[in-house]
Amino acid sequence: MAGQTQQRLRGFSAAVAALALACLCSAVPNAAAQAWRGELQSGGEIVVEPGTHRALRQDNGSSRQLWDGVHRLQDGSTVTVRDGVAVPTEDMYRAWRGTVAPQPVYAEDWCKQLVRKTCGFDDACDHAAACLHARSLFAEAQRERREQRIVQGAGAAADRAPKATSLRCREALSEPEFPACEHLARGGDSRCQALVTRVCGADNACADTQACDAARQLRALETEERLSLEDPGALSGAGRQCLEAMDNDFFTPCER
Repeated sequence: MAGQTQQRLRGFSAAVAALALACLCSAVPNAAAQAWRGELQSGGEIVVEPGTHRALRQDNGSSRQLWDGVHRLQDGSTVTVRDGVAVPTEDMYRAWRGTVAPQPVYAEDWCKQLVRKTCGFDDACDHAAACLHARSLFAEAQRERREQRIVQGAGAAADRAPKATSLRCREALSEPEFPACEHLARGGDSRCQALVTRVCGADNACADTQACDAARQLRALETEERLSLEDPGALSGAGRQCLEAMDNDFFTPCER
């Protein structure tokens, strides 16, 4: 039984990676492409090779395979590793093409993510100190953007340039002074919460299973994606995977 479970997990992991690769198949890195690098929030650096997409962790001169799961970076974004291979992102493909990823279109995007993180998608933590502080930063970022437009005009270059407050919000996304709203993961329109409840059990009786761990990782990834969506209630990539996983034999209901 354990062997069958491992085989199913590998099959599901491969399917997730294949789906991401299919969506980005038109962007194939060339042989001279450099490895993509990102600073991990837990310390060290993640390095993803352009050809194999193998994910390594480099820290203090040493290099080792990065464990499977969802890894948060210093800028608040995440990288998903399945079977030792990173699911490629647009940022990775830009780096492999030798181009620089563009800055956010709107200067207050990081502040918008900070508000969603601290206040919750449904504003369940609307009166929390972190939420109030985040809303203040968001308002300041909007003010800075309006002032920049007056000084430089409303051109695209002015809009794309990150201002001091938006950079402060990016830093705050990884600071303990700005904790996530406790209701964030089970907020409205979470497609992955149903999958977690299904495989982990209503009372977490199956919390130690691989299926439960995989479902929770998908839920965490869904939350990260919804933080950056224009409409956090819209179906994200991870949310779609959770809906499909309901028919996957690996994610069997908890029966303990």
